[in-house]
This record gives sequence, structure tokens and C-alpha cells, in this order.
Amino acid sequence: MKKILCAAIATGAIFIGSAIETKAASFADVVFVVDQSGSMGGEFAWIGNSISSINTALVAGGVTAKYGVAGYEYYAGSAAAQNAWLDLTSDINAVVTEVNSVNVYGGTERGYQAADWSADNFSWSGGNYAKIMILVTDEPNDYRSSYAYDGLTGEAALDKKMADEKILLNVITYTNYYQYWDDPAYSRDAYVGLFDLDYLRTNPSDFTTAFVAAKLKEIQDVPVPEPTTMLLFGTGLAGLAAVGRRRARK
Repeated sequence: MKKILCAAIATGAIFIGSAIETKAASFADVVFVVDQSGSMGGEFAWIGNSISSINTALVAGGVTAKYGVAGYEYYAGSAAAQNAWLDLTSDINAVVTEVNSVNVYGGTERGYQAADWSADNFSWSGGNYAKIMILVTDEPNDYRSSYAYDGLTGEAALDKKMADEKILLNVITYTNYYQYWDDPAYSRDAYVGLFDLDYLRTNPSDFTTAFVAAKLKEIQDVPVPEPTTMLLFGTGLAGLAAVGRRRARK
């Protein structure tokens, strides 16, 4: 009996080891969260002009993506009727229609709150989809110090929120505003998901090429479990449980 039990434990250990094997993500949810103040019309236009080429580049890199849009001022997305809002979809034309119909307005931006709202209100696919949030603004986060989450405030709170939701936050803003985003922005080794808004505004073509390459690398760096190894993991656990029951009966 001891030999059988040891063999089952060894087999289970192999299955457990297999279960942590992963592959690069090949699916992604990509949401644009955009400051909807009066100076941001060009950034909505950039999304409309670039989304097709962005999608084409991701597909060429082996990634299937869905896209969503949320405009924000004091409130974000569907929390205010005048805000841009499109939940995740594979319909590129729907994205173009939404961003081309946006009316920019106002001037009270709450970027941390907008990121938080977007984390909770988009229909993220979960599973083997990478979760990418691209926040675009030309203003500092006016109410960043009032944002709270899980006992934390400000930048530390948003950092925790993004980590808990497994969202890779990217921010396109002026370089002097990086200081408000460098903790919650996605980072890996020396890479940080912060992008210069001036570069986008002065050279949108080159910016888009570099930006999409960075997104593709981010998505491919997201590990997802191999479905077959997860099945083996479950089989291994079932085998261990069966041995345990037989031993208990004896």
C-alpha cells in the first residue's frame, strides 16, 4: 500500500508541476480610457484613425483582440451620459463610430477614479485574455489624492487596484506627469508602460508603430496556463483523493 501511495503522490507532483507550465497570451482585451476635456479631440481622432492598423498589427503578431472605449471627466464611461462609452467588442467599425462621435467638454479630470471605474465596468473576458488599459490624458490627475482603495490612497491605491485586477495599465501623457503614474503603470524589468503624449501629437505614425510593438510584447509576456496541463492537474488531484479514500476504508 505504501508503494501505491508513494507512486500516486509522485504522479500528483508531476501533474502539479505540469499545471504551472504556461504559454504566452494570444488573446487580449484592450480598452482606451481617455480624458474627455476640450483639448483631447485629437486623441479620440487618433484612436479612430489608428485602431484598424493597431488591430492588423496585433493579428499579424498572433493576437486576437477586443476593444473598448471610456471617456472621462469627473465621471467615467456610462456613469455620465455625455461620456464616450463602448464595452468590449471585436467590431472595429463600432470603435471608430464611437470615438468619431465624441463631444469633448469640461475640465475636471479624475484619472485614478476613471481607471478604477474601468477596471470594474468593462466586461473583461478573463481566462486566457491579457487585460490592457490605455489611459490617455494631457492633464495631471486633479483628484489623485482623494482616490482610495483597500486602505490605501492616491498612487499606491491605484497600483494595488491594477495588481489585484491583473490589468496592465499604460498611460499616454506628458513626461512631466509620469510622476503620477509610474507606480501603477505596467512595468517589467527596465520597461515601464508610460508614453509621451508630445510624441503622439507631433509624429502619430511613428508613435503608433512603436506603441503597438510595445503592446504586442506586453501581451505576449502575459503567461496563461496551458489548458491540457490544467486538466492533468485535476486528474492528478483526483488520483490522490482516490488513494486517500481507499486507504481510509482499510
